[in-house]
Amino acid sequence: MKTQKKHKKAHHMRRNAVAAPAIPRAVVVRRKPTAGELLEAEQAKQKEDSRGWRLINGIGGALATGAAGLLLEHQTTLPITWMTVGLTGLGAALALGAPNKTVRSIGVGAAAAGTTLLGTLADKEWFPRESRRDDRPQVAASPPTAKPPVPGKKQSNATDIPADALARAYERARLKMALASEPPN
Repeated sequence: MKTQKKHKKAHHMRRNAVAAPAIPRAVVVRRKPTAGELLEAEQAKQKEDSRGWRLINGIGGALATGAAGLLLEHQTTLPITWMTVGLTGLGAALALGAPNKTVRSIGVGAAAAGTTLLGTLADKEWFPRESRRDDRPQVAASPPTAKPPVPGKKQSNATDIPADALARAYERARLKMALASEPPN
């Protein structure tokens, strides 16, 4: 007769046994920065402009572009529009391609001022002020004078109203409101 094999259950851990200790993980120990690293970090801080300085540089770029645009507006070799487009393009190129943040801030201001100059030129070109003045009738600055009476038209009788007419109308309205607000019997 064939004998059967007994299958035993494997008990990997006993009831009150303690788990095996975990393998210790590697601990990263931070080292102090070297003098060269500290120097590089300080130079990077000095190169970086604060928000206030960037704003001041942007305003300076806008003022310089505005002044240059006004001066170049009076020259006669190139059209004003082309000079303004050139100033705006120069500002945009500085804002996008300059390696220094200071120059980029100046470029942003220059591009903004150049765009404003282009807007004023477009306003002057598309909506000229002289033609608009001729289209409108001129309005007198003095108050209108009284018109003479037209024959066949009856004059108003505003002077014939009794002095206490307003007080009586107010009293009638008050009584009507008082009657309307009382509940019906």
